[in-house]
Amino acid sequence: MSAIRLRRSNRPTLAALDGGGAILQRRLRDVMLGAAIILVPTVAINLWATVVSFERFDPDDSLLPTMSTDTIGAGVEDVAAWLGVVFVSAVTAVLGFFAAQILLGERFVNPVPLRQALLATLRRAPAVLALWVLTHWWAPLLSWLMLTGDNDDLGGYVTLYLLAAWFASAFTLLAVPAMVGERLGPVGAAVRAFRLARMRFGSCLGFVLLSTVLGGAFLFGLATLAPLLEVTGFIGFGDFAWLVQGVLVQFGVLLVMPLIALATAQLYLEVRLDAEALDLVIDTDAAFGLRA
Repeated sequence: MSAIRLRRSNRPTLAALDGGGAILQRRLRDVMLGAAIILVPTVAINLWATVVSFERFDPDDSLLPTMSTDTIGAGVEDVAAWLGVVFVSAVTAVLGFFAAQILLGERFVNPVPLRQALLATLRRAPAVLALWVLTHWWAPLLSWLMLTGDNDDLGGYVTLYLLAAWFASAFTLLAVPAMVGERLGPVGAAVRAFRLARMRFGSCLGFVLLSTVLGGAFLFGLATLAPLLEVTGFIGFGDFAWLVQGVLVQFGVLLVMPLIALATAQLYLEVRLDAEALDLVIDTDAAFGLRA
């Protein structure tokens, strides 16, 4: 019999978050260090967007042009927000590749060292980014419309973006773990993710919703921490309150994104266990030498 022990769960969404958290605890140093290295550009972009959003400088003095008149944002604010949305989404896919190596290695009793995981992520980064373009082409377009549209249309654009993100993310959620676990290319991973999601669409949809709500609530709490401390008189940040708030949010990103990436890889296993009896395939392979 195989030394690998994978257990099925009646609640795959919760099991994915629990399993991802367990691996985060077990490999905390490696996961956090690797995530910090990968997310450095994202943190820089987000801090820039924070500076812009608090109007540290006049966008009219910038060399960047205003995209349109009477819009939600103007000039550099639009560019910063749009780059933040697009860049964070793309880098999240790269982080997912790194996290999937860590989690699948632990689950299949073949731990992947930090250096090996980072080198493999760097080597496959072009393929991961190609997969992101293939599965998330809608994100730059909708975020552009949302950020540059008329103020009166903001509610409609936000609703459209959230619905598209929810359903599209559910269908493409397992693409990166499938690329790692089954050594697929961008097109193969996208097709595989769609087939897995179609078999257990409710679990994928629920995971996207739950992880978004929990992650958003945590980041919102950190974002409101600095203002609350000032309002209560516990501590004052003066003119740097906006910077403290931005740094706290980026600290939260460094905690939330690796956990969700690990949980997504765990959900990939949960879906395969439930829909394809992966545990039986592994035991059969171990017993009879068949290809799993």
